[in-house]
Amino acid sequence: MGETRPLGEREQLLNHLHVRRGLITMQVLHVRGHLDPALVRRALDWLQAQHTILRAHIRYGKIIWRPLPPFAYRRRWFDTEGTTQIPLTVLDDADPDAWRKVLADDMRAPIRKGNHPRLRTTLVRQSPDAHLNHILICADHATLDARSANMFARQLLEFLADPATAELKPPIDTALPPPIEAGLPDKSGSGKKTGAGNRTAYKPAIRLPKQKIRNPKKETRVLARHLEPTVTATLADAVKTNRTTLHGALTAAFLLAIHEQYGLDVMTVLTTVDLRRLSTLSLPQETYGCYADIVRTEHSVTDDFWATARDASFKMIATLAKDPESASILKFPDWEVYRHEAVPTLRNRRRLDGLAVTTADESGLRTGYGAYTLEDITRAVSLDVFGSSLFVIANERLGGLDLDVVYTAIAMNEEDVRLLTDKAVARLESAG
Repeated sequence: MGETRPLGEREQLLNHLHVRRGLITMQVLHVRGHLDPALVRRALDWLQAQHTILRAHIRYGKIIWRPLPPFAYRRRWFDTEGTTQIPLTVLDDADPDAWRKVLADDMRAPIRKGNHPRLRTTLVRQSPDAHLNHILICADHATLDARSANMFARQLLEFLADPATAELKPPIDTALPPPIEAGLPDKSGSGKKTGAGNRTAYKPAIRLPKQKIRNPKKETRVLARHLEPTVTATLADAVKTNRTTLHGALTAAFLLAIHEQYGLDVMTVLTTVDLRRLSTLSLPQETYGCYADIVRTEHSVTDDFWATARDASFKMIATLAKDPESASILKFPDWEVYRHEAVPTLRNRRRLDGLAVTTADESGLRTGYGAYTLEDITRAVSLDVFGSSLFVIANERLGGLDLDVVYTAIAMNEEDVRLLTDKAVARLESAG
């Protein structure tokens, strides 16, 4: 007997965007060791048995009408009855950049409608007997957040290291996890129901200056950087000394780089927020699903790194404490959004804010997994349809800090992204 439940508001919007190639999430595991596709197949089947939402597809119900675009969309439901296996494609290619081509293609190809799970995988081997493999995981953001992505990677690698032990473990989820809305307060900071009369005033996006793009391509790209453990530890100590957060420091580093490169004194920032901590739901630690939101804050930028870092951290905390529902941009847009954003977004190659930042906790990923070595990990989210100019994804791993700076080649030149990123990383490395 299958299970079913309606998608929550954020899940509904994320799936709506996914089928239009928006915010498709990607994770690439770069693994050394002789990897048999049959073993990867077993690992995916085991993971699907562990997490109920990986056994769910999305079915469509009645039409919901709106006075604004999208004027109509179908109500969506998770349904586990008849869901197929997680797809696995195997590609043998000697080209060391073959996985990058798959990554770019996957971010332009939504998971098809039907009884398919909301995740697919590709194993790229650089030759049939290669010992360097790239496991690409493409997911519908409605079913996965940063914590779930790290969890999926950990459990997949743990199975590859010791299949027999993993298969003895009981399923982690025994039912479809609830949507985050089921556990969020519906009151604003004033103690009254959130409504038009007491919502926080709408904060329009501030964009980067429109660039002249050489050879524009509709392709999301990733620029990776890594802070070594000693540098990360020094940065963490400095963060504590200056009474801020790692998120604040990362945001400040990129804001100051933007200030220096474009002369902008004020900038809005989109931040991905893990709502599990704000929820009254009693969720097990390893609950797989999407429990994230995106909120916008506005910051004045000066040359004072730590003052900017404290401002970024404080405004994020204050925004969440005051009225997270009004600050959220993960909802179907209303008239206020269209009034402020429609024309500027179209004029700026469908760009919203100049900067978005995701900061995840320690990923828990190791280097050694039995006969396999995790050499690196790449994370991305599709930005071609719309999004920020820069999307910075930060993950702590083995005491260091992985940075994936995501952008679309239709809106940003690679040279500009590289220059901005190098400036931001240099500030982080010297902040201690």
